[in-house]
Amino acid sequence: MSKIMKTQSIEEILNLCNRCGKCLPVCPSYRIYKIESFSPRGRLFLISQGKEHESFESCLFCENCERICPHNISFPKIYLEKLKNKEEKRLSKEILESFSQDPLLIFLKINDWLHMVNLEKKSEIEFNQKEGDVIIYYSCGLKHLYPQALKRFEDILKKRDITIGIPEGLVCCGAIFLNFGYISLIKKNALKNLEILEKTKGFIVMFCATCLWMFKKVYLEIFKNTIYEKRFIELSKRIISAYNYLSEVADEELKNLKSKNLKEKVLFHLPCHLTEEFNLVKNKIEVKDFCCGSAKLSLWLKGFQKENKKEWIKNLKNCNILATFCTGCYLNFNVLLKKPPLVSHWLEFL
Repeated sequence: MSKIMKTQSIEEILNLCNRCGKCLPVCPSYRIYKIESFSPRGRLFLISQGKEHESFESCLFCENCERICPHNISFPKIYLEKLKNKEEKRLSKEILESFSQDPLLIFLKINDWLHMVNLEKKSEIEFNQKEGDVIIYYSCGLKHLYPQALKRFEDILKKRDITIGIPEGLVCCGAIFLNFGYISLIKKNALKNLEILEKTKGFIVMFCATCLWMFKKVYLEIFKNTIYEKRFIELSKRIISAYNYLSEVADEELKNLKSKNLKEKVLFHLPCHLTEEFNLVKNKIEVKDFCCGSAKLSLWLKGFQKENKKEWIKNLKNCNILATFCTGCYLNFNVLLKKPPLVSHWLEFL
C-alpha cells in the first residue's frame, strides 16, 4: 500500500491524477470495452465529479493501475472507501450471510459445477492437526478444487520435519462479499478469522492469491482507523503464500515447477492478486499474467469473462495444462475452457 493512500484524503488523491493515461493499457476492463469511462483514469474523473457509473462495478481490484501510476494512485482503494459508506440491501445481505461459512460449495451446487471437485483426491487427504510449525489457511478452493496441492506441500515439509496445523472454525476470506459490495459481511468473517488465527504462532500459509490479497490488503483498508487496525496489521505480517514459503524453506523443490514448463507443456498463470510476489515468481519460473476475467457474478451475467477469454486464449496454444494460483481463476478457466488444457494448481506439480 502506498504512503499516499495512507496519509491523504480521497479528494487530495484525485487531484494528483495528471491524466497521463498509463493506466489505460493495463486495465482489464478498458482492454475489453475500449471506453474511457471503463478505465481507471475515467473512473477517477467520474468520482471527482461526484458521479456514480456502471464502470465501477467492472473494476476487478487487480491494482494494475496502482503499479503503473507515477503517483501510485489506486482506484480499487478509492472504490473500497466508497463501498464502506454504501447502504446495504437487507434481504440480499441475509441470503449471502446464510452461506458465509463455505460460499464456494454453495456456488458450485447452484451452478451444477460439482464435477470440478475431485472427490477421490479429496478423500485421500485427512488433516487433523490444529497446531504446527506453520498454519494453513484452509480456504474454500483448497477444500473443494485443488486439495492435492496441500498434500504435495505437506509431503515436502515432512521431509524437513516441519509440521502443519489447520485451526478449526476458519471461514471464507470474504472475497465473494466484496464482489457484491457487502463490507459488513467481510468484517464479520475477517473478525472470526482474526480471533482464531491470533491464537496460533508462525507463518499463515495461503494457497489462493485472492485470499492472500484479502488478508494483506483489503482487511487493512476496511479496518483502518478502527480499534482492530493494529491487530490486522500484525496478522498481515504473518501471511505468506505457499509458493513464497517454499522459496524460503525448500527452494530446490521449486525447480520442479520450472522443468514442467517444457516437459509437460504446463503454462503457469500468474493471478493479478499475487501482486507482492511478481518479481519473486518471475525469477523462479516462466509465467504469463493475463486476466482470467474475474469471478464476479455480475460480470458473468454481462459476458465479461467470455470477452476476456478471447484475449487469453492465444496464450494457450500448445498448452496441455494450465496451472494457476487463485480460486477465481481456477473456476473461470474450468468453466470457459474445453480440455485440453487441464486446469490445476501450481503446487500440484511439486
